[in-house]
Amino acid sequence: MTRRGARIARRACATRRGERLLRGAIAVLLAAFAVGSLDNLLFAVPAAICSSLLAVSAITGWCPIDLGARRPAEDESNAFGYPDARERIPN
Repeated sequence: MTRRGARIARRACATRRGERLLRGAIAVLLAAFAVGSLDNLLFAVPAAICSSLLAVSAITGWCPIDLGARRPAEDESNAFGYPDARERIPN
């Protein structure tokens, strides 16, 4: 993830108590919408999925944006031992 993407993700993820309570309240409202629209599964299923993700986020502080975050690939170490752009160069 780029620096800009990491900053956006940090702002998007709630870590304070008030923000987590707000996410919990939104999860309850979204779950009520999902139950109310059970006759139309096209709306009910995505609403239920989003509601469960918000509930987990509110309880644990985990961020659903982390699902789409890219992890750096594990590269082989340099065979010759010379520092390159993939490694931190000592001063």
